[in-house]
Amino acid sequence: MNICREKILIIDSTTEKHFKTAIIEQEILAGHDVQLVHISHVNEIPLNLLSEVNYLIIWACVPAVNFDKAFLSSLKNCRTVVKAAVGYDNIDISAARELGISVLNIPDYGTEEVADHALALMLGIARKLEEINIHVKQGGWDWASVKKLYRLRDRKLGIIGFGRIGGAVARRAAAFGLNVQFYDPYAVSGLDKTHGVFRCESLQELLVSSDIISVNASLNRSSHHLLSHAEFDMMKKGVLLVNTARGGIIDSDALFSAIKSGKVAAAGLDVLENEPNIPHSFRTLDNVLLTAHSAFYTEESFLEMRTKSAELVRQKMNGLHVRNCVNENTGEQSVPY
Repeated sequence: MNICREKILIIDSTTEKHFKTAIIEQEILAGHDVQLVHISHVNEIPLNLLSEVNYLIIWACVPAVNFDKAFLSSLKNCRTVVKAAVGYDNIDISAARELGISVLNIPDYGTEEVADHALALMLGIARKLEEINIHVKQGGWDWASVKKLYRLRDRKLGIIGFGRIGGAVARRAAAFGLNVQFYDPYAVSGLDKTHGVFRCESLQELLVSSDIISVNASLNRSSHHLLSHAEFDMMKKGVLLVNTARGGIIDSDALFSAIKSGKVAAAGLDVLENEPNIPHSFRTLDNVLLTAHSAFYTEESFLEMRTKSAELVRQKMNGLHVRNCVNENTGEQSVPY
């Protein structure tokens, strides 16, 4: 059977510089025209190239590279866009649906890595590893320099967003003796029983009772600045906060104020608003542990991301049913967590 030679364009960011070649994708999509471009803005891609594209794979470009309606409209022959990531907040998925373009994501790649990273940040700030590291490197050797530390066992961990990663965080946290609860209004009934955790019926219920809070929601209109001044006011004094999801879920100004006031004793942040332009004020705080949106990364997770993205394109070419279409229903997908 003759299979039409399709044109697949892969977009990478000049800022993130993931890969120089598309060997993995070319092997999976053998017989088709696979091209890789590196950009810092969507306008850098020639319009004549975009008009020829049948399938588009977007590696995890920085949020500053937005794929809006104007860009999507230039994809005259494109049927599918694959965002090779969990989050797809820099793609106008409603506009894509209007234009008849399916948007797919890879929600299950890197689950282990992000959950591991969330626990690493949690342990790092709970044990004040940054402070004691600096103390020793500066010539000190006094365990009491990090007073006061508190035992993790029996502390209450509140997870905001209980999807794949939230559930994986819960499993790991249980090994440390933490009492786990979560808030996710879109999670199916009985998920608390499946994981052996407690379900909070409101965000306020979680915030007022948690000793540690882990943010594992996705970013969209309903979750933007989900944690702002009013929400920090609800929290226990001395709460620990970890965010490995999206920076825009937390109001950075409100978080900085909460840290300075002592409401938040310490924070572990893999993401912040407007990254990589991190405010200098956050860089000066000894009780904030920062990582460069790196929670997802291992060599294995990158391989999984690229393989699954190319396989999704191949399935679409062959007319097979695919999972993970985020705009197949009317309007934007409603599940934010």
